[in-house]
Amino acid sequence: MPETISYQSILIISLLAFVTPVIINSIKKIKIPYVVGEIIVGLIVGKSFLNVVHEDSWVIFLSNLGLAYLMYLSGLEIDFSQFQSKDNKKNLLICVFMFLSSLVISYGISLILFHFGLIQNVLFFAFLLSATAPGLLVPFFKERNLSDTSFGQTLLIFSLMGEFSCLIAITFVSSSISDGISYKSFLFMIVIAAAVLLYSMARRITKKYQFSAESFSGLHMEVRASFAVILILVAVSQAVGTEIVFGSFIAGVIFSVISGMGREDLKNKVDIIGYGFLVPIFFIEIGVNINIKEVFQSPVALLMLPMILLIFFLVKLVPSLLLSYLFGIKKALPSSFLLSAQLSLMIVGLQIARALNIISEVNYSLAVFATIISCLLFPVLFDKTFSDEGLVRKRQPAVDKICIRETVLTNAALFDKPLKKVKFPSGCRIFMIVRDGNELLPTGATVLKQGDILLMAGMKTNEEKMIGLISTGEAEPAE
Repeated sequence: MPETISYQSILIISLLAFVTPVIINSIKKIKIPYVVGEIIVGLIVGKSFLNVVHEDSWVIFLSNLGLAYLMYLSGLEIDFSQFQSKDNKKNLLICVFMFLSSLVISYGISLILFHFGLIQNVLFFAFLLSATAPGLLVPFFKERNLSDTSFGQTLLIFSLMGEFSCLIAITFVSSSISDGISYKSFLFMIVIAAAVLLYSMARRITKKYQFSAESFSGLHMEVRASFAVILILVAVSQAVGTEIVFGSFIAGVIFSVISGMGREDLKNKVDIIGYGFLVPIFFIEIGVNINIKEVFQSPVALLMLPMILLIFFLVKLVPSLLLSYLFGIKKALPSSFLLSAQLSLMIVGLQIARALNIISEVNYSLAVFATIISCLLFPVLFDKTFSDEGLVRKRQPAVDKICIRETVLTNAALFDKPLKKVKFPSGCRIFMIVRDGNELLPTGATVLKQGDILLMAGMKTNEEKMIGLISTGEAEPAE
C-alpha cells in the first residue's frame, strides 16, 4: 500500500513561511535575518514547544530539496569577475592569508574541543569553524550601501573563498569518516568531472540555440535548466556517496560562470522558487528538529553557549586584523564581528556532523542555537563600531545600473489601455511586446492586452516598481 499523504505539517510550514517575514518586518528596533526568524518559528511549532509539526515524506523531501537549492543559490552568488580584476590582486592575496590564518586558529580550537570530548573529528570542525556566511553578508552590505566599496568586496571575496574551500574539504572529510581514507574519499572528483562535462555541454547548447522570448515565451528555460543540472549533480553525488550539497553547490558555480552578465537576471528568477518556497521549508524544518529543552535543562550546555560565540569570534579576530593593511585598524576590528556571524554553511555542516555521529544531539542543538544568536548579536556589534568614513565607492558601469526584464501583463487595471495613459516609473519603458507569437514595437497609441509578454528596460533602482505595476498593480496607471 502506498504511504498516505498528510498535508497537515506542510500546511503549517507553508503558513509560517508566509507569516514570518511579516512579523520580522514589524520589528523595527532590531533587524533579524529572515532565515533566523524561520528557524525560531520552527522551534516554536517543533519538538521544543508545541510539537504540532512532524516529519513525513513530503516534509523530508521538500526540506532536502530546499537544502540542495540553497547551496545552488550560494554557488550562484560567487562573482568570478571579482577574482579576475587586477585591482583586487592585493585584496585577494590578503584574503588568502586571512583564510589560512582562520584555518590554523580553528584547527587549534578543534583540538581543544576534541580533548574535552565535545567533538569527535578535529579536521571536520577545523574547516567548519573557519567558514563564513556570504548569504548573510550580501544582503547586509546591500542594505548599508557597502557592496560597491573595496572594503565590502574584499569581505565578500573572503567569505566566498571560505565557503567554497570549506565545502570541498567537508565533503572529503565526511567521506573519509564514513569509509576511511580510500578511493571512496576521492569519489567527489567524479562530481567535479560531471560538472565540467555539463559546463562544456551547456556552453555549446547556449551558443547553438537562442532561448529567446518569442521561441520559449513564458517557459523560463533558465529555471528549468537550473533544476536539471542541480538534480543531475545531486544524483551523481548520491550515487558516489558524496554529500548532495556539494553537487548542488557546483551546479550554482556552473550557472554563475555561464550566465555572465545575465547572472543578476537569473538570480532574480531562481530566487522566487528558492526564497519564496523551498529554502524557508528547509530552515523551518531545522527549527522543528531542534530540541532546545535539552539545552536549557543542562547547566553545562548553557555555560557553553557564550563559549561557542567566543569561538566564532576568535576564529575571525586575527584574520580580520590583516585587513588593517588595506583599510586601517578602525575598519578591521568591526569586520571581525561581522565575519563571526554564521548561517547556512554552519547549519548544513552541523547537520552533516550529526548524521556522521561526530557531535552529540545536545551539542548539535546548542551549536545551531549559538548560530542563530550570532546572526543577531554580531551584526549589531558591527553597526555599533563601524564607520564608513573614508571608504571610496567604486563607480558602477552603466550596465549594472540598467536592467531588462521579460514579464507577462497580469495587472487587470492596464488591460485595453494605451501606453500613453500608463504612468511608468522614472527611466522605465516597454520597448517590445510579444503577442500571439508576433513581435510588436509599441508606440504611445499601442493598446495593452491581457497575456502580453512585455520586454521592459529601465533603471535598476526602479525595477521593483516597474514589475509591480505590470504584475500586481502596486503602482497606479495614470488618469
